[in-house]
Amino acid sequence: MSFTATFPVGLTVEWMPPEDANIPNVTLKDWLLDTGSLTDRVQSLCNSFSLRLLGQEVLTPHKNELSLLQGNKETHHQATSYQVREILLCDNDSPWVFARSVIPQAIIDAELSNLGREPLGKRLFNDKRFLRSEFQVCKLSSAQATQLGGDTSHSLWGRRSVFTFEAHHLIVAEVFLPPSPVYASNGVYL
Repeated sequence: MSFTATFPVGLTVEWMPPEDANIPNVTLKDWLLDTGSLTDRVQSLCNSFSLRLLGQEVLTPHKNELSLLQGNKETHHQATSYQVREILLCDNDSPWVFARSVIPQAIIDAELSNLGREPLGKRLFNDKRFLRSEFQVCKLSSAQATQLGGDTSHSLWGRRSVFTFEAHHLIVAEVFLPPSPVYASNGVYL
């Protein structure tokens, strides 16, 4: 699969709690709800891992992202500026995961200013100050999957969670692309 979409790709899908989703098999559910570092898991399965940075810049998040980021307005600081970062996790230049992160500028300034092509997960999972929320999941139709730059006749699945750092929230959303082992069971595409 080649990934032809250009930054910002966006991710305007309907998110739901995992218990409301009809996740079709155990393998997919395991990947969607794994609380460890997805980057580490993908890297462990790759012959030649690479991260392709599609782009990172100050952008206005989608409405559903803003509402999730702002959470309880009484107890959390509301950021006025966000950077959106979109990347691909690849094996042998074949994209397995599209990820979109929405990060308050305050977290960029305090902790992530020199992230560059380093996986965000390496920072989040090696710093106990970042606390992760429960997951939400989504199922992309083949039309939505095509918007991600892929030519697929299959639905794709994704997940997102919020990481809290001090009084700030950041979103990490990940969509598993067709070449990903998420969809394979004994060599059969599910």
